[in-house]
Amino acid sequence: MNGPVPDPRPLGDGIHLIPAPLPFPSPAWVNCYAIEAEGGIVLIDCGCDWEPGRAALESGLAAVGLAGAEIHTLIVSHLHPDHVGMAGRVVEEHGCRFVMHRRAAARMDRYNDTVGFVERNRRIAEMHGAPAHAAAALAGSKDRPSFMPPLQPPDVTVEDGDRIDLGGGRHLEVLHTPGHEPAHICLRDSRTGVVFSGDHVLPRISPVIMYDEDYDDVLGDYLASLRRLLEMRIGLTYPAHGTIIERGSARIEQIVLHHERRLHRMLDIARVSPVTAWEVVGAVFRPHLTPDEQRLALLETISHLEHLRVGERIRREERQGVFWYRD
Repeated sequence: MNGPVPDPRPLGDGIHLIPAPLPFPSPAWVNCYAIEAEGGIVLIDCGCDWEPGRAALESGLAAVGLAGAEIHTLIVSHLHPDHVGMAGRVVEEHGCRFVMHRRAAARMDRYNDTVGFVERNRRIAEMHGAPAHAAAALAGSKDRPSFMPPLQPPDVTVEDGDRIDLGGGRHLEVLHTPGHEPAHICLRDSRTGVVFSGDHVLPRISPVIMYDEDYDDVLGDYLASLRRLLEMRIGLTYPAHGTIIERGSARIEQIVLHHERRLHRMLDIARVSPVTAWEVVGAVFRPHLTPDEQRLALLETISHLEHLRVGERIRREERQGVFWYRD
């Protein structure tokens, strides 16, 4: 998902791919999708709010023959800045409606609270065995990046099973797929059967499944959401990063297998002797991670260990404010 940002291009059936560059190394861009609909354009995801992203969106629409077309609806797959960061600007400039899952509206204050984000990261890291200096480093900066300005809540919220009308008897079906983020949605095109998968199903990597104190088992939620799409036998899939996936169900099977293998690896580690999540990170992930990578690796590890605990495959005990996992 690195390398040069690809060119915008039509995908057929009034759907156009507009890649927007991102202000960090990986992933290097986000796939925005512009759908020709009654009365204008429906845009799925918008990227970060920075000049290269803004320019890519404008020039991309022009490149696929939609220069001057009005964006009347912005749908954002989930509440991460590489998908929602530019939402406020798009809404202001186009006067469009802003659509997300209901949970996004309830979590908008959290998205806007950079200080709380950092303090929560530090506290969770220390509770799961990270030494104080490492916990402080991976917690992040309290200075909010300019590419993710604070946002207002969406003015339209949707639930699983809702339909977003495109006109002409065509609609997008909302599929609530929590795991990578609690408000995550996929969208299924009623005309083509194509699934816009956001970060839920990606072509080369599995999205990070980050531990969240508000939910008992985020990995369990993610796997259940994957299996739901698997039962739908989805085919052509348009992800938010990387290349188009020809066989969505086949890719889902690979992702499920990846997590099953990781769970077995962590279970084997916990069977040897009690371990903290921080120790498991050192055993499972490659060395020399950056602080941001360490944070994501730790949250992913906790989500896996908690899934094992909820399934009563391992136990958790607290010692002097630190959680230990054991067989």
